[in-house]
Amino acid sequence: MLCKIHDQDVDPTNFDDSELPTDIHLVEYVIDDKTYYDAVRANKASDIFDVYYDKTKLVGGKVIAIRNGYGKIKPKLYNPVKTD
Repeated sequence: MLCKIHDQDVDPTNFDDSELPTDIHLVEYVIDDKTYYDAVRANKASDIFDVYYDKTKLVGGKVIAIRNGYGKIKPKLYNPVKTD
């Protein structure tokens, strides 16, 4: 896993990371003057930047920030329950 999008269009003011792994990053980017936030899993912020730079460049957007320090569970112990 280089970069895996966990959740898109997250509200950073109400972001509950208590059940998430510690390798979660919050990515802030702008497209058409609208700011978006995604919760993304990755070992390094540079892996996230590469993906999001390419993603936003195609539509005239840009990456604003990649913040870490989220999550409470060790990544090797994280096992999300899948619901269909």
